Parts: sequence; C-alpha cells; structure tokens
Amino acid sequence: MVAVALVVVLILNMLLLHLLHLQIHQRGEAVVQRVAKLPEDLRTQKNITAIAQQYKFEYIPNGQAMPDDATRFSSTGLSLALSHPQPYKKHAYIVIFFNILFVGLLAFFYRWWQVYRVRPKRFLPDNSVNMEESSALSAVDPRSVDNSLFKVFLLIRWTMKLDNTLDEKNHFAVAIHKQLPNTMKCSVKYLNSGALAVTFEQVAWGDVIELGKKLHEIMFRILRSLRADLSRSQVKVGGCFYQYEAEQANVYQLARAALEIANNNVWQHTHMMPLDKTHANAMQSSEDDFIRCIDNGQFVLFFQPLFGFEQQDIIQSEVLLRVRHAQLGLIAAKQFIPQLHSRNNLETLDKKIIQQAITILTKEPQKSNVSINIHIENWLDIDFIHWLTAVVREASEDKKLMFELSADEFYKYHQQINAQQLFFTGVNIALIIDHVESPLMVNTLRENQLISGIKLGYGLVHKVQHSSQQQKTIKQIVYQAKRLNIPVYAVGVETQLELDCLKSLGVHGAQGYYFAELLQQLELVRY
Repeated sequence: MVAVALVVVLILNMLLLHLLHLQIHQRGEAVVQRVAKLPEDLRTQKNITAIAQQYKFEYIPNGQAMPDDATRFSSTGLSLALSHPQPYKKHAYIVIFFNILFVGLLAFFYRWWQVYRVRPKRFLPDNSVNMEESSALSAVDPRSVDNSLFKVFLLIRWTMKLDNTLDEKNHFAVAIHKQLPNTMKCSVKYLNSGALAVTFEQVAWGDVIELGKKLHEIMFRILRSLRADLSRSQVKVGGCFYQYEAEQANVYQLARAALEIANNNVWQHTHMMPLDKTHANAMQSSEDDFIRCIDNGQFVLFFQPLFGFEQQDIIQSEVLLRVRHAQLGLIAAKQFIPQLHSRNNLETLDKKIIQQAITILTKEPQKSNVSINIHIENWLDIDFIHWLTAVVREASEDKKLMFELSADEFYKYHQQINAQQLFFTGVNIALIIDHVESPLMVNTLRENQLISGIKLGYGLVHKVQHSSQQQKTIKQIVYQAKRLNIPVYAVGVETQLELDCLKSLGVHGAQGYYFAELLQQLELVRY
C-alpha cells in the first residue's frame, strides 16, 4: 500500500511539473502573438518588454547572449527570446503545497476506505426532515389566499456514486413524498441522465424560491443517509416556474440551464428561473432575428443612474438595452443575449450600442459619464480593441466611457485584458468590475491601471440588513478597494433599509429601482 502511494505521488508530481511547464509555454506564445499584432512602428524594445512583463517574462533583445533559463518562442512568423525561471524554482511553494495535499488526501481516502468497509449499510433514513408548522414547505398550500399560483419543475443532480443495489427510481420518489406535507402534491421521476425531476402544482408565488431551497435540504438528508461523507455542494438543484401551459421542452431547457448555473457556483446550490410568455417565445426565435433588429436600428437605450452618497447626485449611468421585436415587442437584452453564439453577431451588438451611446453623449453634453457592458469575446479580440480605441479617441475627450466586466470573467482572462492596456494609452476610458459577490483578488486587480470602480452583485446587496455574513463580506471588499484607491458601488438597491445599511458599511454609491425607474433617452432610436 505504501509503495502504491509513493508511485501515485511521483506520477502526480510529474504531471504537476508538466502542467507548470505547459503554462509557461502557452504564456510565451501569447507574448509573441501580442507583439505580432502590434504595428511595425510600435514593436520597440520598450513595448515588447512591457508586454513580456505582463506575462512574467524578461525580454532578451536580438544580439544578446541567451541565459540558461531563456527560451525562444515562435508564433505567427515571429520569434522572441524570453527569460523565465524553471518551473520547480519559480513554483517551488506550489510543488511543496501540492505534495502535502497529495499525501494528506491519500491518508484521508485510506482512512475512509477502512471505515467504509466496516460501516453498516442503510437503505432508508432513520430520521425524517423536521417539518415544523412554520417551515416554508408546510406553508406551500394550494388553498392559500395568494391567487398567484405557479407550476414548479425542478431538476436535482448529485455528484457521488451510490450503491449499485439501490433502486433509485423508486427509492427517491418514496423518500421525498414522506418528507413533504400532505397538502403538497408532486410527481417524482428518475431520468436516464441521472438527474431527478420533481414537478409541483399550484405553488404560491411567495414560496417558489423557498421551495427549491427546502427540496435541496430534503435531498441532501436523503443522500446523506446513504453516503455519510456527502457535502451540500455535491447536491445541486435547478428549477423553472411558470403559470400557464408551456411546451415541456422549453420547461426542461430552462430548468437545465438553471441547474448548470447552480453547478458552476461554489456557494449557490439552488437556482430558480421564471418561464414567462416572453421568454418562451424568445426561445423559439433565432439569434439572426435579434441581430436583424439591431442592424435595422430597432432598439432603445436606457440609462440607469448611479447616485454618489458623498456627491448627492448622479455620478454615472449604466447603459441598458431594449430591443423592439416584431412579435415580442420591447424585450430586455438578458432575454436574448444568452442565445447569441456567433462572434460576428456579438461584435455587431456591442459596436451598435457603443456607437449609439457615443452619439447620445455628443448630443447631450450635460449627461454624466456612462458605463457599457461588453461581451468578453470582444474584450479578447484585438481587432475589436483597435476599433474601440479609434472610436473613443474620435469622441469628445471630456466624457469618460466606462466598460463593465464581471469579476469572474476578469479573473479568468486578466492576463489578456491587462496586456491590452498598452492599446488604451491616451484614450479616456475606464473599467468597472461588476457582479462582485466575494472578497477581491487584490494583486490581480492592482495590475490593471484602468480599473476605476467595483460594483457589488445583487445577491450580496439584496436584504443585506438581515445577513451578518453579507455585511462582513461587503466590509472586506470595501477595505480591499480602499487599498486599491477605487470606490465601491452597490447594484439593485430596492429599500431604504438596504440603502442605510450599505452607507454604514462604507459603500460609496448605489443604483437600483429605489432611486428611480429607468431613464429613457430623449431621442428614441428609429423603430
């Protein structure tokens, strides 16, 4: 057993070093590709050195002797000599950490394997979920005074292997029904994909979201009785709720999308999405239909103001898009953008929005600075960045255009985004990191000099006055942002209590429906 463990650790070490070396090689090729994109007059030693340093390399000019730790990288017809430390030297702390982790995991799994061999097998839980009268499930009563009743379709998936002798199709149906109140009627079906589908009829509006959370807790306890080593993050629930008769394919598609959102979130184990008539019809429309509306100018831009607490005034506005669809009417961007997959269509959409926003700023000089959301595919496209810098440089210099990127996207692609700072030299723009719901990665943000603000996500702001954990996270973000000398704003403020709590936590400004409805531009775009 010890010999096997040593062989496993050795193989994992070889794989780790190979991955670290591969990462260095990929970053080296990325440097060469970035330099190749530069015009000939910008390929100076200073610019090449700056780009290389963005990727943690040292540039070795032609003619100089190459040190032992230097490698020549080639791509797109260009070759550069770049110096970098060996992976085992530069990342020695990573290698040591992972070796400790490998040994710890092997010891952990060996211990649990020994325990699992002698543990008694249990088929049904000894204890049911405590369903008190005050719980949300007992409150979900079809005879409720609330007449807004919904159908709820839930998909449940877990990421652990169960005993092959377990009859999953019948076991979970029986176990779930035992945990639900008698007034709740539901159907349970085990799908071939390995997920569990649960359908509820006549659920009151106020209980829809809570129903998903409670069903997650029920499934967690049922599965925990079968596997004692189960954690809550291994059980995910995605749901769709609707009021009218809908195509089952649309319901399943939306529930599966909600399940994927929950799967990709470390802390959020349940995600619910509404299926209204607009959404159902939009799902039947192709992306070409929406791009045709954009090309024909069938859209309207709205400006949602962001109020500064210290200034007591509007300090910037966020551009929001509404498309005039022939069948669907005026629909929000979030209802069709997930259907856009073509890079050309995404580029067309962002270019049209930017051009229209610049036109409005030119015609209305008194309007505050505006922020625009741009798709990450376009941020990574050098040709689009060239176009963007040219357009902004031609616009009015006294107005600053700000572009918003989600925190997850920025952290994932920060090296490529940081390397593009050179193109924005002398251009009056800024970046805002939005959808922030966890403490900041300070060192990563510090590398980009264009960042001028942080926007807290709605999930961190909603009902913040009732959650000490949310308040603690916001305080930490505000403290980190202060070290970076950038302000923190809140998005989605709905009540005075939320606003007062955010002020006390040190947030610098906020936007949301508490302040005002969307402010429509004075000049509507042609239908």
